Amino acid sequence: MVAVTSYSEDGTSRSTSTIPLQVVHVELLEPHRSYEYCTPISRNIFRGDDDDMMPFIPYADDPTFDHVDHTLCYGSFAWQDDYDPDLEVISLEAAYRLHTVHSLLYEDIDSTGILPFKLFSTPGKTGLFTLSRRRDPLKWNGTTIPCSYSFPSSLLSHSILQLRLERTHSLFCPNLNCIEPLCPVHVELNPVPPPRKQTIRLSELLKRVEHPCEAGCFLQSRTVEVLPCWSEDDIDSFKSILNIEPDMIPCDHAELCFKPCHEVLYYRRLLYPDFDELQTERPNGEHKGKSRSLEFQDIDPVKFTPNEPCHHPGPCDVSSNCLCFKNKSHCQRNCHCPAKCARRWKGCRCTKARDGMNCVRVRGCSCVEARRECDPELCVKCGCRCVIPVIFFEDPERSTCGNSQIQQGHFKKLEVKASRWGVGVFLLEPAKQGDLIVEYVGELIYEMTFDSRGEVADHLGRSYVFGLNKTLSLDSSRAGNVSRFINHSGTSDTSSKMQCNCRAFARLVSGEHRIGIFAIMNIDPGTEILIDYGPSFFTEQKNAEAT
Repeated sequence: MVAVTSYSEDGTSRSTSTIPLQVVHVELLEPHRSYEYCTPISRNIFRGDDDDMMPFIPYADDPTFDHVDHTLCYGSFAWQDDYDPDLEVISLEAAYRLHTVHSLLYEDIDSTGILPFKLFSTPGKTGLFTLSRRRDPLKWNGTTIPCSYSFPSSLLSHSILQLRLERTHSLFCPNLNCIEPLCPVHVELNPVPPPRKQTIRLSELLKRVEHPCEAGCFLQSRTVEVLPCWSEDDIDSFKSILNIEPDMIPCDHAELCFKPCHEVLYYRRLLYPDFDELQTERPNGEHKGKSRSLEFQDIDPVKFTPNEPCHHPGPCDVSSNCLCFKNKSHCQRNCHCPAKCARRWKGCRCTKARDGMNCVRVRGCSCVEARRECDPELCVKCGCRCVIPVIFFEDPERSTCGNSQIQQGHFKKLEVKASRWGVGVFLLEPAKQGDLIVEYVGELIYEMTFDSRGEVADHLGRSYVFGLNKTLSLDSSRAGNVSRFINHSGTSDTSSKMQCNCRAFARLVSGEHRIGIFAIMNIDPGTEILIDYGPSFFTEQKNAEAT
């Protein structure tokens, strides 16, 4: 019984009542086994290098950990450097005055390193210009920056429309298969495509117009009585539109410019006269014939790191300083080179299979041999465009491609629970050989961060790092998914319950390396997922224990 007393506003007791309680006796609950928690993510996050300022000293009270030696991996302590937002405002003001008063380019100012902050963003580091757009500016009497002024995101443009296009374009991921704004994986800049060259003569475009578009159409105004007078911004905006689509009739250009059709035609002839020689056969600098040097090294992830999509005029060779050429990699669908570029990946020509595992169980698939997943825009016959699992189709001919499971997210249902090795991952549905179980996700880090984090991992005796390629590693110690709990089982184990039933494979998926955990045999529900960590994992552990 519990006594409940009610009180009046002046604090005096008014009444007291009793409430019966029901007592339930339960067994003593055992605590869950200890495990390390991390931030849950569904996709990789590009981290690069950890900050040079050490946020805290790990295991400073543990005598078995040399925390003094570990601090040498960092340049300073975070609590020693006071954050001063005024310094950012002063740096922006200095950059603005150097640009407007002394006519210095922002790129040149940034390259000198005279300011305490980088103006433009780099992979893994956010620039001062980007930070200024994410927060409200501090108001102070010494500023000369107008309230309506916006710092550039990439290159400064003289056209208001061009600047708006560049800023909007920079919000989207440069990877064509990624539709996530401000993508945490592909942190490189997304440049605006180069201006397109005219391939159709203006006289031929005018012949295509059969009916007037409006009252001011050029068909009705053959002679211009009063010459149009556009402002500088109007002309710059029209140039930006022509750079995007030059082979458009004046009627369509007029709708984009909000100008009369005959005025658009006037400035079209004034700015871009109709030349006789046009690149109609080989646009964008494309040359006939094959390149003299078609050497590729993008098959083995250990020896290859994907580069940014190439973005240059001319062919993909040494003359254009092509990134794909220098990296000895195929040009991807994301690249801005011509579609008939000799370096472009062509995809496979496999046909659909009834079991949905075409390209995997059939030898000769060029994508499988190159250790990359099929591209839905290039591999048009194998069924990788199908995004719904085969179980939802009544027609087996519409089955999905077995070599596109990572990009389509065909994961199995899993459960994390107690295992004989602490905590493990168990399968909740059947899996066939070749099925994708889960993708191993985490933070993409460079070698220096791998070394500094490795000291803490060696002290704990647990490492969650996968080698992705020759530049990046995948660490799920701080951010990951259920795959980080998958336990090890060597190939030498004789017990069927202890043998590894899955294997990790690195695949090139839409221009980036990703790791998938695939079944190497048929697995029943309730079975624990086990993989072989490899000999190098335990060699590093033994070396750490020896030191």
